[in-house]
Amino acid sequence: MDPSPGPYVDWLRGAGVPFAVDDALARDPDFDGPLVLGDEPLRSLVLRIGEGGEQEDLPPVVEHRDPAAGLTADHATQSVAREMVRRPHVEPMRPLWEIGCGTGVLASLGGLLGAVPILGTDVDPRAIALARRTSSDTGVEVEWLQGSLLDPIDPAEEAHLVIANLPHKPCADRSLPLSQDGGPEGDRVFAAFAAQAARRLPAGARVLFFLHSLPHPRLLGNLSRDFDLRLLSWKRRFLAPGEYGPLAEVFRSRSRAGTSWMGEEGGREFLAAGVWSADRRGG
Repeated sequence: MDPSPGPYVDWLRGAGVPFAVDDALARDPDFDGPLVLGDEPLRSLVLRIGEGGEQEDLPPVVEHRDPAAGLTADHATQSVAREMVRRPHVEPMRPLWEIGCGTGVLASLGGLLGAVPILGTDVDPRAIALARRTSSDTGVEVEWLQGSLLDPIDPAEEAHLVIANLPHKPCADRSLPLSQDGGPEGDRVFAAFAAQAARRLPAGARVLFFLHSLPHPRLLGNLSRDFDLRLLSWKRRFLAPGEYGPLAEVFRSRSRAGTSWMGEEGGREFLAAGVWSADRRGG
C-alpha cells in the first residue's frame, strides 16, 4: 500500500499551521539516493508536459553546475519542475521571478513555458555566473541579479509567479553549505523572504516552493499570515546511513521534541517533502 502524508499533515495541523491539501495531491517518486548526482559540469534536463494521454517534450534545460560547491539542481529542483509542467502555474507572457536561483534551472524552465519577463536572484556570485550560462544555452532571456532574496529587484517590478526554493535545514553551527543552511530552526531565510514577499507581491500572486519536514512548523506559520498555503505534491526523502554526520542526531532530537518531523520504514528514516503554493491574500 502506498504510504500517506497523513502523519506529516497531522503534525503541521497540530502545530496550528493553517493550510489545505490539494484535492489532486500529486505523488512524486520517493528520493532514495545521494543528494548530488554526478560530477559533470554540464547536463541537459528534459521535462515533459502532461502525465497521461498526449504528452509533449520541452526543449532541454542546459544546466551549468558545480557539484563540488553544492551548486546543482537536485531532487527538490526536480519536484518543483514537475509541478511547473504538471499544472498551468506559469502563464505565457506574464512575469516570473526565481529567488535563490542556484544554477537557474527553474527560471529557465519558466522561460520555456512562456513566462516573460524573468528575473532571478542569488546571494552567491558563483550561482549567478552558472545561472547566466544555463539560461543562455537554454535559449531563454533572464535578468540575473546578485543579492539577497528580493533586495536586488527594482521596487517598480511586479511578479505574479515567484519560485523560491530556499535553504531550510536546521543548522546552528553553519556546518552546511549556504544553499542548505536554514539557521538554528530552519526558518531563517524563509522568514526574511516572507516579510519581503508580503510587502512586495500583489494580491493573487503565487509563490511555489519545496519544503521538507525538518524546519520548525513556524516557517509555514509565518507565511500563512499573508498567504493561503496549499500542499500540491509530496514524496518521502530517505536519509542514507551516515548522511549529515553528527547533524543527523540533531534532526532526530528535534523530531522527538516535535520541532521537526521524521518517519521510519523498515529501520530507515525519511522526511516528508513536497511542493507548496502560497497565494498572496488581498487587503
